[in-house]
Amino acid sequence: MSADMNSSDAVVSMVHDPFLNTDDACGYLGVPKATLLTWRVRRPGYGPRAVKAGGRLKYRLSELDRWLEAHEESFTEEQVEAAQAIEEKPSAPARKVVRTRTRAARGRETWPGRD
Repeated sequence: MSADMNSSDAVVSMVHDPFLNTDDACGYLGVPKATLLTWRVRRPGYGPRAVKAGGRLKYRLSELDRWLEAHEESFTEEQVEAAQAIEEKPSAPARKVVRTRTRAARGRETWPGRD
């Protein structure tokens, strides 16, 4: 009977921690599919861990949450104040763009006999 309880507990825990396919994981993380696959292939160990089942990659929701927490940025108070100061600083007025003729156009005007 205790073996049955353990297997039912495992089933319940799997329902609370579902697997997401690659497209759903990308939507959850807010990154393109190419980015998630690049993390897996070109930067092994960087992206969230995946399980390969039936020839397809699956991502546990808890693993995606763990990975997001591990990559959360934390800023010091000085960094926040510096960023706010940059945002509040007035920007320089836009410079007027002066358009000039291209070199080819200037060359055509100087050739004698061509109009």
